[in-house]
Amino acid sequence: MAFKLKPQDDRFFDFFEEAAEAICEATLILKEYFIDLNDPNASLDRINKVEHRGDRIFAQVMDQISHSFVTPFDREDILALAQSLNTVLDHIQGIMEKMVIYKCEQPREKYIPALVNVLEEASKEINKAVFSLRNVKDNNEEIILSCEKIRGHEHEGDNLYRAGIARLFEQTDDPIYMIKWKEIYEHLETTLDYCEDVSNIIKGIVIKYV
Repeated sequence: MAFKLKPQDDRFFDFFEEAAEAICEATLILKEYFIDLNDPNASLDRINKVEHRGDRIFAQVMDQISHSFVTPFDREDILALAQSLNTVLDHIQGIMEKMVIYKCEQPREKYIPALVNVLEEASKEINKAVFSLRNVKDNNEEIILSCEKIRGHEHEGDNLYRAGIARLFEQTDDPIYMIKWKEIYEHLETTLDYCEDVSNIIKGIVIKYV
């Protein structure tokens, strides 16, 4: 009797793509807040909905991986990528949450909006890389390029973070204002670090499977 091998479970690509789109959506909400001076509580509610969707996606990955016979990548790589995408989304939500908890007004410095813009660009490259994973062999050069761009955005974020913190301590006499915005700076910088983690995992997948 011949045994028929089960087909590869490609639903994981759907999950990755949905998670990447959620990151872009949450980043856009954050950017719109700083541009339009929206109600911070309303912006947080919107991001919370996206973050909850991200948690559901991650739960689906965890459930699916235990029922899949043939996966497109090693299970370790699938879990690592799903978790890293969810971590980025969690930290974007955390930025807006801190804005609400600390009752922050709009920043006096230009570096916070600049960091949010860099985060938006990194999110777009994550989205490009993730959507190219379905055909990793054909798209390997494009994926690596996006990963390198994410790395560049993380370095740009480091520079903005250092400049922003320096200006914060030089120009601010209010210790409460300083403490609040130092936390926001650090959370933005950490979120960009996690974006680079995503790019490193994706690059590892490309190297392994091309």
